[in-house]
Amino acid sequence: MKRRLRQDLHTLAGPYALNALPEDELRRFEEHLAHCDACVQEVRGLVETTAVLGSAAATTPPEEMRRRILAEVARTRQLTPAPEPVFITRSGWRQKALVVALAASVVAALALGGFAYRLAQQVEELRRDQSAVAAVMAAPDAEFNGAELDNGVSATVVSSGQRGELVFSAEGLRPVEGRDYQLWLLDGEGDPRSGGLVRLRADGATTPLLATGLGDAEDVAVTIEPAGGSPAPTADPIMAMPLNA
Repeated sequence: MKRRLRQDLHTLAGPYALNALPEDELRRFEEHLAHCDACVQEVRGLVETTAVLGSAAATTPPEEMRRRILAEVARTRQLTPAPEPVFITRSGWRQKALVVALAASVVAALALGGFAYRLAQQVEELRRDQSAVAAVMAAPDAEFNGAELDNGVSATVVSSGQRGELVFSAEGLRPVEGRDYQLWLLDGEGDPRSGGLVRLRADGATTPLLATGLGDAEDVAVTIEPAGGSPAPTADPIMAMPLNA
């Protein structure tokens, strides 16, 4: 029965990421998250995937965006339930070892509990971003623009002048140690203002970045900046594209 419960809790990662659990199961699963690093990682990946899918649901996307979404779905893994731990406590030294192991597990559980709480906050933030991204995609004046570099990096920008917002996504980017990719909004004079840091996954794709305060921006550009970003660009852009091609 205990193994059955463990399997059931693991299978709730998907509904939790979609905010589709009833109150009792939501409480059970969030308690489970505090002790299960595998589920924490599963939820994080599923929420990022949901953000990509949700951003494209409100409008007919270009073929390139559809291909990215299908590839994202194909990458989503299914979780294999962890085996039940077996404790042997018959001898004195084994009992002492068990006490030490239990103490360590309590410390780990406390650390995981704090991490799970932060994850829950990140989940809620990603859900809010997902709604905002979908609103830009569904805007009546939404414009799609894309660019592809010789090195295989490609990017898509969806902008809405009415909302004063844009959504940037890319794939093929490589992580740079101690550096972050940063998006810039350029006005007609070429003066930049930050559109935010580009969140890069291990596979080189990004999660959709929502930039607000579009204003009089006419172009966007991406630079590689020191970790945490810069108030102004410190390097030449690795890519740039107009908002209205």
